[in-house]
Amino acid sequence: MNSIPTTFSNIFDKELNEEKVISKIEVPIIQRDYAQGRTSKAVSRIRNGFINAIHTALTGTDEDAIKLDFVYGNIEDEKLIPLDGQQRLTTLFLVHWYIAKNENVAADEQEFLKNFTYKTRFSSQHFCDSLVNCEPDFSCDSLSDWIIDQNWFMYSWEQDPTISGMLVMLDEIHSKFKKESNLWQKLTHKENKPVSFYFLALEDMGLSDSLYVKMNSRGKPLTPFEHFKADFEKVIKSVDEKLYSEFVTKVDIDWVDMLWKYRGADDLIDDEFMRYYRFVTEIICYTQKIDTVENDFDLADKVYGVENKNAITNLKTLFKAFDCWSEMANIETFFNTIFSGIDYEKNKVKIYSDTSDLFLMCCNNYGIMAGKRRAFTLNNTILLYAVLQCLLNKDRITESEFIERIRIVRNLVLNSPDEIRETRMEALLSDTFNIIVNGEVKTKTGGFNGVQKSEEINKIQWRRNNIELVEDLNQLEDHNLLQGNIAIVGLEDVDLFKVRVQNFINLFNNEIEYLKISNALLTLGDYTQNITWRCLFGNNKDSSWEELFKVSQKKWFFERTKKVVLELLDSIEGDFNTYLETLVSSFLINEEVEKDWRYYFLKYPAMRSGNSGVFWWRQDGERIKENQYEIFMMNTSLSLNGRHWDPFLYALSLEEELKNIVSLEEYKAPLVFKNEYIKCMNDAYYFYDSEHNETRKIEVLQENGIDKVDRIVLLKDVIKNEI
Repeated sequence: MNSIPTTFSNIFDKELNEEKVISKIEVPIIQRDYAQGRTSKAVSRIRNGFINAIHTALTGTDEDAIKLDFVYGNIEDEKLIPLDGQQRLTTLFLVHWYIAKNENVAADEQEFLKNFTYKTRFSSQHFCDSLVNCEPDFSCDSLSDWIIDQNWFMYSWEQDPTISGMLVMLDEIHSKFKKESNLWQKLTHKENKPVSFYFLALEDMGLSDSLYVKMNSRGKPLTPFEHFKADFEKVIKSVDEKLYSEFVTKVDIDWVDMLWKYRGADDLIDDEFMRYYRFVTEIICYTQKIDTVENDFDLADKVYGVENKNAITNLKTLFKAFDCWSEMANIETFFNTIFSGIDYEKNKVKIYSDTSDLFLMCCNNYGIMAGKRRAFTLNNTILLYAVLQCLLNKDRITESEFIERIRIVRNLVLNSPDEIRETRMEALLSDTFNIIVNGEVKTKTGGFNGVQKSEEINKIQWRRNNIELVEDLNQLEDHNLLQGNIAIVGLEDVDLFKVRVQNFINLFNNEIEYLKISNALLTLGDYTQNITWRCLFGNNKDSSWEELFKVSQKKWFFERTKKVVLELLDSIEGDFNTYLETLVSSFLINEEVEKDWRYYFLKYPAMRSGNSGVFWWRQDGERIKENQYEIFMMNTSLSLNGRHWDPFLYALSLEEELKNIVSLEEYKAPLVFKNEYIKCMNDAYYFYDSEHNETRKIEVLQENGIDKVDRIVLLKDVIKNEI
């Protein structure tokens, strides 16, 4: 049988194309339920679009006519058994029914509607029969409510997904067509066909029933991806026929083969394809200032549709973004040659992740949110974009150049936490493109952190001048506490650089206690930094040291920290643990050492037991610890609302001899001894009664504001003598 355009009403003519007679259409048991009436967001959009297209075809000009592609099936005893196209046929049946009933078409003209039925369930078949024989009230707002309210409608039918779907579709049709009239003649015209489709009998295609059933009649609803792909093909076809043909071939062969090993537990690559597609599409949006929308169908129209002047360019970019991976022998191996995950590897760039395969991570996680957090972060988005630009411009970039440049991008990504946000993605991607493709780090942009950019520019020249030290620099950059920012060690002294790098790596190796390192640094000087009122120390957490080691315009005294750290790196030798312990013990037994705040912090470990490593020196506007004995130890790093204590009183409360004699509450509370409340001030301990009246004070002997006696020992002795 030759394929010619036909219509739903014409197909019941006595002879179709003068060869075969179709007197009935019966949807077989093997077919899935009527899916166009499902209420999911994706199907609702398709349903609305389909009915709008039919409405336009019936109310517009001849140019608005639509063809609904092929309907395939068997013809047995004049009965058409559709194996593909039953969704469209059902919708057309409902449209014809609605217009026929709404326009009171003569019974003989609509008689053919009785020849459409479902064999999936008896309930579906019975519903179709009842529908054709009823006389609906079209003045009602909800046609489905009217139908359900009829005495012929059985309550159990609401559980039939085909009937439920038909009711949803009828409401959609009613909403669109209730104000229309005089459409029947146009809808059923034999010559001018406003809504038509192609029909092919299965035997004419050279396919067996079993093969076609296996291909198209799985009894499963279309996936969102299948809906999207069908819609997207139309978008591409409206823009460029050649690109449409290319897409149809690649999406079903080349790209499927490439994505197959990334498939999910359902043995489908639908989700993986859509996540990577979304990644590429949003990259285009960022670079072209297109506002993204959540709905993939709408976004496809905005980026790749005929209304976008860059549609062809964008489609070519999308295709290339898929092609570059399908042309690759092994994607995982490719990433493993560039990146290391959590361990340093020579000639690779560490990305601090259990896997280095960014493409895999993108396919698994792009677009997934956990609250406000992205499963595939903006950091990873930028890194994958950088890799993609290398692949798309591989004729311009050597392998060694790419490794150097992706390292720069990695450094900038990890050290621009305030800059990396969605509103700046255009500038961030522009910076990334310039680095990867042109080998340029531009400073006057709104992209990555400016301080880190300056460091990267300095390192580019430094690497050229000190080729023999490049691997040392790379190893330092990859350290977990630095992650690309090496300002704490610096590049100033080339002669000492190698020793400093190795000593830093061996010192901060997760084997030496952080507090031991902190104590050793305190013997050499004040290595702390300030963020406004908060004074930062390195404590027992990685995050406290990461904060100290990264230069920032928000912090004070980075150079002071650097000076002390370098002094330790330049002097440390032998067994590091022993060396650090010797520094502290030598400091404490030295009679010439002043009893300033550092002395107490080193002698009394309890004064450093807060979780945060953050302290507050009161009345210290210049951040110079002017009132150095008036301190609060923070248990949380950001706010005084959290638990905090005077560290001198806290240490006293833990003294073995005073444990059952004194008490100390939280939130800068005084030390309680008998009926008195004790506060530690710069010059003395002040005692108060329950009414906050000062009762006495114990002065601390000082010279030039520095204690000449150990104030903790002093108060402990006073309390013991008064027991």
